Amino acid sequence: MRKFSLVIADEKESNKSALKTLLKEHENFEAIALAFDWSEAISIVNTMQADVLFINHNLLPNLDALETLAQECPDYTQIVYLGESEAEAIYAFEHDFADYLLFPCDRNRFNKCIKKLSSRLNNNKQLPFENIQSLINQLNTTDQTLIVKDSGRIKLIDCNDIVWVGGAGNYVELYLVNEERPTLHRETLSAMETKLADLGFIRIHRSVIVRKKCIAELKPTDSGDYQVTLRNGHQLSLSRRYKSSMTGII
Repeated sequence: MRKFSLVIADEKESNKSALKTLLKEHENFEAIALAFDWSEAISIVNTMQADVLFINHNLLPNLDALETLAQECPDYTQIVYLGESEAEAIYAFEHDFADYLLFPCDRNRFNKCIKKLSSRLNNNKQLPFENIQSLINQLNTTDQTLIVKDSGRIKLIDCNDIVWVGGAGNYVELYLVNEERPTLHRETLSAMETKLADLGFIRIHRSVIVRKKCIAELKPTDSGDYQVTLRNGHQLSLSRRYKSSMTGII
């Protein structure tokens, strides 16, 4: 069964909780991120290449923002417009959004929305990434090359350029040499730890692995943990649970 990724953009905790509860009955839809304003929603959808965006009308500053939303979200991302009045539904359909949900939303209405989304998504043309996957497979990549999808592009990252990796659920943030902003990659931290173990990476925290030779200084804290300073000046934490990874140093 194909699994679809979903972003929820809503400032109301009650709405977000209701959506997550309703989604529990649909295992092929996974909520991967929450957004708190409409521009952040667009950014997350593009970065994570999300299949679906649920967005509340209250986050949009004006009706012109609907046009921007429709234009800047990827063509393959289905948008569900959330509102409090049936009169707003017309705006959703004028911009060819997948559906409109009136809150509070009952289970039957939500299930119809999911059915519509499934139909649209299963009929979508292949994403650019999928279309060129065969080309990627032909590249002479090695175990030291990481293939990353990034906003509709394919990036080939040399693992020797990775300084440290932070966990973010089913994603990791790759912090690279000479790059200020991390690169988001869909893989678990545990999988990355296994992949990078032979390249000198160690786990120092439940959500952090780091290249050992990039560590410049360790400083004990009052809690029994350590403050880790990297050669680039960035600071991380070494928790007591992972002190054994520094055997021979501390």
